[in-house]
Amino acid sequence: MLTAAGRHPMRPAHIHFKVDAAGFDTLITHVFAADSKYLDSDAVFGVKRSLITPFTMQNPGVAPDGKTMDVPYYLVTFDIVLARAS
Repeated sequence: MLTAAGRHPMRPAHIHFKVDAAGFDTLITHVFAADSKYLDSDAVFGVKRSLITPFTMQNPGVAPDGKTMDVPYYLVTFDIVLARAS
């Protein structure tokens, strides 16, 4: 079907999140890497501008959580807002 529509099966690089807390609606979402290929042609049409953010490569060292990383890693900053349960 994708081939017939002139599309591909690829997704842009992304991370999935499921966030829940007592008294709030559960949030399931994903965040896309700003420099990822396929942002404009996501196979499942899931990309929204508000879900795109830079994934910044960090050198080995102490990560924001205090863990010492022996290899390069990526840092992603993204605000997650939960709605009060209905």
